[in-house]
Amino acid sequence: MPTKIFLSWSHHDRALKDALLTTLLPALGLFTDLDVEWWEDSHLTCGEEFGPVILDRLDEADFGLLLLSTHYFGSSFIRRHELPRFSGPAADKGALPVALSPLPAFGPQHDLGGIEKKIVFFAGGGGSFGEQSGVKRTIFANELAASIRRRALGGNGYRSL
Repeated sequence: MPTKIFLSWSHHDRALKDALLTTLLPALGLFTDLDVEWWEDSHLTCGEEFGPVILDRLDEADFGLLLLSTHYFGSSFIRRHELPRFSGPAADKGALPVALSPLPAFGPQHDLGGIEKKIVFFAGGGGSFGEQSGVKRTIFANELAASIRRRALGGNGYRSL
């Protein structure tokens, strides 16, 4: 059965989103034990109603890949419709939060919709995807694919020594 992933992102971050997906989607496709179905609002076609289709896809999703940035947290649509499904007290879907660009410090001075209580994926050295260049972007995407696989397959439990 496929794992359905809803991409939650800000259109202000299109260039970074496209750069990440260029490597992430093929990396996810290499796993023999994970079948991913992917949806993002870029898949909308002429004449479709924006809001209802997005809400339907949210209902169908197993996980949301949340591409976090200051633009993401500044989007009223995301804050009202997408983020609450993946984070906070009413969340009913799995969250896969990723630092797409540098984020503000987590703390009480910022309202991040509950994301501050979740493990956010950063590069091995702690940076966002946007702070990486060259081959480090590929490493980021490959490590993110492995992390998504572990989460989708429930591989976060105890391990044998």
